[in-house]
Amino acid sequence: TDLAQIIYKLGPAMINNNITRLVVEGCCLGVPEATFLFNNLPDVMEELWISCEHDGEDVLDDDIMAECIPSLANCTGMRKLKFNGLNLSTNSCAALGAVFPRMSA
Repeated sequence: TDLAQIIYKLGPAMINNNITRLVVEGCCLGVPEATFLFNNLPDVMEELWISCEHDGEDVLDDDIMAECIPSLANCTGMRKLKFNGLNLSTNSCAALGAVFPRMSA
């Protein structure tokens, strides 16, 4: 099964079923999938763990992650956040710094 299809089907289910924990591990997450996933995280999300491997051309970079991260501000119940393999750097870390205070509000 294609990861993109799973992520696109998962979006409404996460919101409608109050999913609070999501682990995405050992996958290749492209730009469209990452954008869709981050934009559809429910505000009740408590744990998010994304660990990716990138072998293709559609690789996430610091700027893309910096655009995705602000949607985490809606996840005010977030307790655990773990990113691995998402190419975080200056811009995405600055975005996280701006989001953390809003997540704990």
